[in-house]
Amino acid sequence: MSAKSFGVVPWLSFFFVALVSIPVCISFDWLALAKFIGFAVTVSLVVVLRIWLHRLGKLGKPSRIALNSNDLFELKRIIPSLQHIPSSDQIAFQHRIGMLMSQVTVQQDPSLGALDATPKYLAMIGATLFFLNGREVTDNLLFTLKEHHSLQFSENQLTSSLDSALDSLSSCTAETLLRALAV
Repeated sequence: MSAKSFGVVPWLSFFFVALVSIPVCISFDWLALAKFIGFAVTVSLVVVLRIWLHRLGKLGKPSRIALNSNDLFELKRIIPSLQHIPSSDQIAFQHRIGMLMSQVTVQQDPSLGALDATPKYLAMIGATLFFLNGREVTDNLLFTLKEHHSLQFSENQLTSSLDSALDSLSSCTAETLLRALAV
């Protein structure tokens, strides 16, 4: 996201020349031209700023998965210590988990069979584990579920059984949550 991609320099040059020409037009008593230039600068500035803000919104904003009240209930059931942190920190925690859920891909080992958990629930568990272990800065996080496996992290991959993941999250303390939020 550079200034060249937004075309900032040509527009700034145009605005500078147009704004400098207004006092020059006034000094020669060309008031109608000065008014027209002022109006044109104002309209073009509004249009260009809207275009830039639209592009910036498309480029800079990662998608976030919204957690509904059922998801929040499940999150608080999985992590009992979440209820013991201030409500503002709970909201920040939920927001960060929602941001990470969009980056988590859940894979299931074929030998595991069918699980009763929804993909959103599994992504929430994986995102929470990645977040609590400081792995939120990388993209394309992979959460692999296996049958009998303890938690194992690599760069952007987590391998675990569902029971190990839930045990790890349920044993998480309020201090661990606050420390993860502070980073």
